[in-house]
Amino acid sequence: MPLIMNFLAARYLRFFLPVFFIFFSSDARAQTYSSEEIVISGLGFARFSVALISEKSFSEQSAASRWLRIIDRNLCWSGVFLVTNSRYKSCRTAGGDDVDMKIILELKRNNSNSGTLISKQLMLTVADNNGVELFPLALTLRKGRFRESNLMKLINDLSAQLTGREGVLGSTIAFTLKQPKRRKIIARVNTHGKKLAAISRNPNISLLPKWNPQGDAIVYTTLSRRGTSIIYDDLNLKNHPVVLLNSNNSGALVSNNFLSVSGGAWFSSGQKLIVTLSRKGNTDLYTFDRRKRKETRLTTHKAIDTVPDLSPDNQQLIFVSDRKGHEQIFILQLGTKIPFQLTFGRGSSSDPVWSPDGTLIAYSKYRYGYSQIHLMDPFTGEDHSLTRGRYNSEQPSWSPDGRQIVYVSSSTGKDKLYVMFVDGSGRRRLTRTPKDFEEGSPNWTPRRF
Repeated sequence: MPLIMNFLAARYLRFFLPVFFIFFSSDARAQTYSSEEIVISGLGFARFSVALISEKSFSEQSAASRWLRIIDRNLCWSGVFLVTNSRYKSCRTAGGDDVDMKIILELKRNNSNSGTLISKQLMLTVADNNGVELFPLALTLRKGRFRESNLMKLINDLSAQLTGREGVLGSTIAFTLKQPKRRKIIARVNTHGKKLAAISRNPNISLLPKWNPQGDAIVYTTLSRRGTSIIYDDLNLKNHPVVLLNSNNSGALVSNNFLSVSGGAWFSSGQKLIVTLSRKGNTDLYTFDRRKRKETRLTTHKAIDTVPDLSPDNQQLIFVSDRKGHEQIFILQLGTKIPFQLTFGRGSSSDPVWSPDGTLIAYSKYRYGYSQIHLMDPFTGEDHSLTRGRYNSEQPSWSPDGRQIVYVSSSTGKDKLYVMFVDGSGRRRLTRTPKDFEEGSPNWTPRRF
């Protein structure tokens, strides 16, 4: 199948804390998630080990075990913490005194000056590994319960203090959703598989969602009998989505109009995109200024160039091309004309995406009958497979802090969304849709809603 059709059809039919330095031995280029706190080398990543200490006021509560499970889950799913005796194997640490910090759990009552009870609070006091208290975190209880969304925010704030990057709990992932006997739509869900909702509102097939850098608008591609279109949808406005580009199937207009269009990668300004456009039999990459409605051609090869992704510094473009006979990943320094090939071998490679810090590329590699997620350092050539199995794992998208990857897997027989840590551990199903629903093309919002 030609590459452009395969591309569309496959998706269609400081409160101050002690400074921690954690190193993984590797010859690969260092990956730094913040300027001071954590240095991560090679293709691994570091997490803080935490012991949860229950005080009597906490452990005596009838809901204590359930609260512990919820706290454990959110610490684990944040991608920042390992937890002593966690329920989750990928987040479990043996414990003992050799931990980075402790979180002391206790229940406190807030009284007014007259002694009247105002509220109860679940206190999570962060302490060093010697038990010296550093600062408290409070969850207000209402009717003896706390909202998990408030816990997510608390752990996100803690993650930001430790790593310099805001946590991702509760953030949104856009994806394509296909219900039986219905068209494919753009939907969204949060990191816990909740708040499932539709984004696209049109009678056509909708594909390939991509958040803008500000996380408040999305572009996607529609497919209908009239051709393909790139749609811009500002989620802050109640206006109808805007059509940025249209294809035209009229033979008389082939010389002046695009035969197919599909959305791609944003520049960090949020004004320009890199898109895939087909004209006069050539499928190439173009920059498109959405305000000026003007496109500028980037690639001019007779092969099919598609699936673009732009590095965070707006300098390095990665894309997929069949110019070597089958799909491989190439890199192009913007402002130059000659791209360089990054992937080789008999198998095809696709779906490349830059990590948020611009040091790694996640992509799908098809070989021996199945696609698997790989992680590549384009500067050293080091490459690791993150998934394995006799089923497809493909279409990766990074979390905004670079610690997790959401992707599509067919392990259940239908394409579903999964999340894993960047070292390939912690694989979990993201969505809770019925087994006959199909999901694809996930894209993690760059900011938390």
